[in-house]
Amino acid sequence: MSAQLESRHFYNTGDAVQHVAGGMGWILEGFALWAVVRWDDGRQEEVDQLDPAIWVVERAARE
Repeated sequence: MSAQLESRHFYNTGDAVQHVAGGMGWILEGFALWAVVRWDDGRQEEVDQLDPAIWVVERAARE
């Protein structure tokens, strides 16, 4: 049995993420092609899935 690792650049709801510029945020909603991030400064932003400037630092707990 083999397991496929998730990309650090694919965002699931609840994941903690970091931007290359240093900002931290959380994924409010993750979809197939895009996600909504709430950054530490309170901004919300739609981002493309697999954006190389943003990566997951902690995965949300699975239910």
